[in-house]
Amino acid sequence: MPPVTESEGTFTRILDEAEALFATRGYRRTRLSEVAAAVGVSEPALYRYFRGKDALFEQVLRRAAASPGPYEPPRKLPVPNPEPGQIESFLRAFFEKSRRVAALERALGGPAPCTPAETRTELAGVVGELFDLATRYRAGARIMNASALESPELGRIWDENVRGYLTRAVERYLGRRSDEGLLVLPTAPSDAAIVLASLVTSYAVNEADLEMLGSASHRREVVVASVVAMLEPRKVTP
Repeated sequence: MPPVTESEGTFTRILDEAEALFATRGYRRTRLSEVAAAVGVSEPALYRYFRGKDALFEQVLRRAAASPGPYEPPRKLPVPNPEPGQIESFLRAFFEKSRRVAALERALGGPAPCTPAETRTELAGVVGELFDLATRYRAGARIMNASALESPELGRIWDENVRGYLTRAVERYLGRRSDEGLLVLPTAPSDAAIVLASLVTSYAVNEADLEMLGSASHRREVVVASVVAMLEPRKVTP
């Protein structure tokens, strides 16, 4: 087993390459042999750092969850495989504390805006904070999106605790403001919420890799302005 201090570079490269593969191929379809090849080491050498794919997957997720703060790798190698259900428990606990969107909670729990300008400010705050959340955990979101396709348990956790949870909260918000006459929705609240979530995800998670639309701050402005214009905040009609 290599000393940890001498292995940090290789350990980090393994996490980097594994993250890229998990984000494109998902958990089930990613093989350790592919990770080893991407790093430039043999597969047996990989086992000097991680006992198996579950150990590697857990550490990739923990590093993504630590963003933007520091990630503290295990001090003892090889990293053991997690106990059954440990990854799922970690994900549920992390999502529960990290999925909060303060602007959305205020909108759902507080009084309705009184003017179109206030409605516009509220909507911009909701969309902007959703974008910030998706940007902050972009790496983890890409991994979960890819893994959810072929891992039913991961898919349920992702939908129940993040993707579906936030979409349903946005649906309630849009439906309430539509009923109050403050927003004009082009379709049903459920469909509008899905479109809004897809737009935020595309610009915050996917388009960031293509570098087609400039900085994250510019993409944020584009998404916020587009949603506000699409939903047309207005004054309540007597």
